[in-house]
Amino acid sequence: MASMTIDGGSTRCGVPTVASRTHPSRLLKSTKDVLLVTRLIKQADDLAAQVNVMAGANVAVAHHSKSETDADDIGRYDVLVVTHQAFVNAAETLAGASWSRLVQWKGGHRLLTIVDEALANVVEENKVTLESLQFVLGCVPFDVAQAFPDQVRLVEALKDALVQQAQSDTNDGTAKLMWRDGGASEVLNAAPAAMKPLREAMRKVKYDRRIREGNTKRNIAKLVEDTLASVQALADRWAYYTRIGKDHSLNSSTLTVSYAVPGAVVLDATASQNFLWELFQGRAQIEPVCAGARNYRNVTLHVARAKGVGKTTMEKTFAARYARLLEALEAQLGSDRSVFVCVHKDYEHSAERFKHPFKRVGFGHWGAVDGRNDWKDYDTAVLFGLPYRDLIWPTNVFFALQGVQDDVWLKTPTWKGYTNVRRLMQQRQMSVEIIQAINRIRCRKVVDEDGGCDPADVFIVLPADSMGDAILTDIKADMPDIEVVPWSFEMDGPKVRRPREGSSHQPLLTLMRNTEPGESVPLSTIQRELALKPAGLSKLREVLRNDTHATSKALVELGVKYVSGRGPGAKSFLVKQQVA
Repeated sequence: MASMTIDGGSTRCGVPTVASRTHPSRLLKSTKDVLLVTRLIKQADDLAAQVNVMAGANVAVAHHSKSETDADDIGRYDVLVVTHQAFVNAAETLAGASWSRLVQWKGGHRLLTIVDEALANVVEENKVTLESLQFVLGCVPFDVAQAFPDQVRLVEALKDALVQQAQSDTNDGTAKLMWRDGGASEVLNAAPAAMKPLREAMRKVKYDRRIREGNTKRNIAKLVEDTLASVQALADRWAYYTRIGKDHSLNSSTLTVSYAVPGAVVLDATASQNFLWELFQGRAQIEPVCAGARNYRNVTLHVARAKGVGKTTMEKTFAARYARLLEALEAQLGSDRSVFVCVHKDYEHSAERFKHPFKRVGFGHWGAVDGRNDWKDYDTAVLFGLPYRDLIWPTNVFFALQGVQDDVWLKTPTWKGYTNVRRLMQQRQMSVEIIQAINRIRCRKVVDEDGGCDPADVFIVLPADSMGDAILTDIKADMPDIEVVPWSFEMDGPKVRRPREGSSHQPLLTLMRNTEPGESVPLSTIQRELALKPAGLSKLREVLRNDTHATSKALVELGVKYVSGRGPGAKSFLVKQQVA
């Protein structure tokens, strides 16, 4: 268990953080005036229901976009449960009505905030690329440009600054600080302008009449909206330039949650590995888990080592590698197993298309498994492909928590004795995500007085370098007594043919669930992603036209609409509705 105190440790205004494997409801006892913050809507509903059962009265309520609770009525409940995103959105304006509703209670101010799992979105990142700025400028109609000249001039100034930096004779690919807070005007030769009027005007543009091929108007509208919002943030704050491959970009970030959160406790099971808390530097106090509280001697970690385990390489080889993986697992495990598979978000639907030789299989993807209990009874975890992050992410997080650094730091990022703190942050974040994924299965549940769990197997392919060594060290430190054994699996080799499942319906639902709101997916893309033959695509069209079919109903629940093209050459696609 670990506690963190912010702003001098004040009970009312400070933020104590507890990192442990404690369920949030166990911290409540008879406590009132509490705000509970959890990841998912379903978890919020479950927590509120559990608190009410414990209290024997209706003292807790979950408030979110799907609840029927009146926003002006939530203050009468002793315990309020919200999602991470709702908490962050409200915290962005501490003086706003949304924040007041969260922290005000019929007895005054709420004094305790319990956050279940570390806030993944505690840092807001903003980025514009040369390509996105050029695209947005090309989308602005002439009459709109005339109506909002200052805003368009600011977008052009950002583009010009990027072009100048990209073409500079001194540009060796190293990140460079472009301006600090308040210095944008001098560098851009254009005064920062309020982008909101231009954003509102661009929402009325009929993109489907201007662009006939490629993405639909929803995809384009989202790109324009996100880019203009980032332009505002970059002009108002500091910015630095970076180049990754051929991608030239300007970047900025900010901490989205104020240190004035009332008496917060964060339940972070991986706090000892999460470098975020170290960056709080004096504002966070982490208490280690009591010695002997847990042991993992019944868990066997099977480790293979290889190159090319990141998203980019896996994109080209996933199907072939996954077929080899299933062959190896079948030979080692047999069929009477329940297996949780964690892969990259973009490949989850592809994995579901394979025929799996196990009694039960569950799927998840990086960034969406932390804290979930869906697979708590499974006996096996398979982590295939690892969640690398580029150097922009650790730079943004470091700047948001430690302040803007100079060009010397961007070139040689040292801090507190660490010779390369950016690389360390990358590695430690990957360790956190891996440990979280491992503990989705039954090793998360204590079954005896010694802190042990039921037998479980974990299979992972780690990078064949020093980062892989460091990750393995972190796993063993966070999961004491875990048995580590070599796994003689090779991802690349002779091609293995494995049958695919007959139905494409569940993979389709997964594909659309993982699609961002506001985006659309052409049926031609769905055919490619799900490896459908022409006959399979025809059957899928029939299903999508049938509003009473179970798959069509499930798509509607996800906010997905089928748009059928009319006329020769017209395209059909699935559109995921933008969240209101």
